[in-house]
Order: sequence, then C-alpha cells, then structure tokens
Amino acid sequence: MYKKIVKCAAALLAAVMAGGCSFAAPNYDDIDGYAEAARAKTLYAELESGHFRMVDNSTGKVTEEFTFKYRPDGNLMYSYIGSDGEGMGYEYHNGSELSSYRYGDTQWQSVGPDSESYYVYSRDNLHPYTTEGVIAVNAFAITESSVEESDGGGLRITFSYDASLLAGSLAEMGELKSFDSVLWLNEDGYCYQLDQKGVFYNNGTEEVSDYSMFIDSMNEVEEIERPEI
Repeated sequence: MYKKIVKCAAALLAAVMAGGCSFAAPNYDDIDGYAEAARAKTLYAELESGHFRMVDNSTGKVTEEFTFKYRPDGNLMYSYIGSDGEGMGYEYHNGSELSSYRYGDTQWQSVGPDSESYYVYSRDNLHPYTTEGVIAVNAFAITESSVEESDGGGLRITFSYDASLLAGSLAEMGELKSFDSVLWLNEDGYCYQLDQKGVFYNNGTEEVSDYSMFIDSMNEVEEIERPEI
C-alpha cells in the first residue's frame, strides 16, 4: 500500500540540505557526477536572482515557491509561499521591510528595521534558499551514481543513497528504506530540476515521498512582488 506524504517536501529539502556541509570533502571525487553536481551547487549560490517551485508528484500541486533577487546594496528581496499541511503561509521582503501572512491571519503583518522581530538577508547573511544546499546532495551517503546525457547537451545525474545514513534526519517521517535523487543540468551546468524520492515504513505501511524542484528565471527576475492571497 502506498501513501503520499504531503507535508514532507520541506522536510526532505531541509534534511538533505543539512548534509551539504560535508559535500565538499575531497575524497568524493571518485563519485560519478560529483564534480558536475558540485559546480551546479556553486552556480546556484552565485545567482543574482531566480525562482523555484517544489511539486508533490503524487498530486501535481506546488507545495513551496520561492522567488529572489539581490538589490545593488546586497540585501535580498524575496517572495515565499509554502504549505504546512494545514494552510498556506506567505512572506515578502523588499530588502527594507518584511511582511508576512500566516495561516489564520486576517491581514499582512509588516515590520521594519526598528522592530526587534525584523531581519534581512544579504550576500553576507544568506537566506537558506539561496545557498548551495538547495541543490541537495549528501555525498557521504551515496552508494551508487550514474551520469547520462540529456536533451539539449545537458546531463542527468542519478544518486542512490545509504538510507541508514539519512534516517536520523528524516526520522519523523518513518523508517527510511531507500532514497534516490536525480539532478538535471543544462548545457551551462546549471541545475534546473531536482527529483527526490524516498520510501518509508510506518506501522507496517509503505509510504512514498516523491517531489521535484524546478528552478527557472535564473538571473532573469526583474521585480519581486508581494504574493497574492
């Protein structure tokens, strides 16, 4: 029996991102696709602007969406939409003022630099979704990998993981049995799609998490607008 987990898109992304710090270790050079994936991570973190959406492949629904652009002063402007399984949450930052609309709110809440609850992201204080970790690869846990050419001169890189090495960070979702990811790179080495699929067991029931992240508008975002409610 298969059950798709709606809430786990953020958990998967956060869990695999958490291992990004160990990705740069030099003894991973023998992993097929490692060098290309490492470069794709660097290229993403160097973007001046971009957009991604996370899609639950079991329903086709977008569960997270993030658009960003750095201002000339280095501050980050961004728009975020995400679901926590109960309702939608929204966040908007123009680089000078932060606005949010949480599940249950009746209007936007805005704060500026004079508020203790205000924060701003920049090139020196990175938003988690503008870091290399978004192109999520945990090299220390990879057991198999392959690289194939894709249409348009790009690459399809497949990584299979040792589930026991990732189980701790995904424990709330059940007993992890397998985890695989596929990175799609364009001819310039940028990652434009990341597929992640995990199989879990909960009380004897097999549960499958199947998500894809699509990255576009790289260095092409002109304006950041507040999300429509």
